[in-house]
Amino acid sequence: MKLALIAFTLALVTPRIFAQRATCADPTAAVFDVASVKPIQQSAGSFNVRSRPDSLTADGTLAHILEYAFNLHDFQITGSPGWLSSATWDIAIKVDQPPANWDTLSNDARNAIHRQRMITALAQRFSLKCHFETRQLPVYNLVLAKGGPKPALLATPSDAQKKGSFSSHDDGAGVVMQSNGTALDLLATNLVRVLGRTVINKTGLAGIYDFTLTYAPNPTGTATDSAAASGPTVFTALEEQLGLRLEPAKGPVPILVIDSVEKPSEN
Repeated sequence: MKLALIAFTLALVTPRIFAQRATCADPTAAVFDVASVKPIQQSAGSFNVRSRPDSLTADGTLAHILEYAFNLHDFQITGSPGWLSSATWDIAIKVDQPPANWDTLSNDARNAIHRQRMITALAQRFSLKCHFETRQLPVYNLVLAKGGPKPALLATPSDAQKKGSFSSHDDGAGVVMQSNGTALDLLATNLVRVLGRTVINKTGLAGIYDFTLTYAPNPTGTATDSAAASGPTVFTALEEQLGLRLEPAKGPVPILVIDSVEKPSEN
């Protein structure tokens, strides 16, 4: 499914837009020159984003587009009308001139610009009004298991040629997460989509790491699920393969509250 691919892409970007804004969207922000919105017919599970220095296009449900724009997960959005998860749209944004320093910007900075463009388009074309709240919700703390890190969790050598790469895919026998020179914060971020709740890195392990984590797709770990699975649950795999553990807890989670949103007219 296309959403699985974009989920990994989004997981690599961590700018916290919600921490910088008292309200969620400003329709007067001048961050693009043209924005068009068209209703389309496609699977509600499919979502695609394509970006260039002077353009950004996204197609899918508004729920998925909101997740992308605010760098959130589905459980962090509330107050949505039903059509947000069923109606699908194509949004195309164009700027006449990208920032003059675009080539020197980091990927995070570029993604922040694209996301801000999308947020403004949503405010203008969907009349999106919303705000953020912090709520105490169930989370997982990623901590060290008894005995500490396993040998498979390797500190990336300083002279390693391949750094900053993280992938997640289903190879048919199970899900494989592979890191080459990334921080454990990124592992926690990717586990959020697996577990459906916020994961906080409390391992105390700084630096970057190489590792491969393989687990069965179903994360719940019930007896029925385990019998049908082709490998360990993600909970068991983390402990046995990497020496890490997921500890249930409660913690502050930012929530996007949709106050109002409207279907736009096509243009």
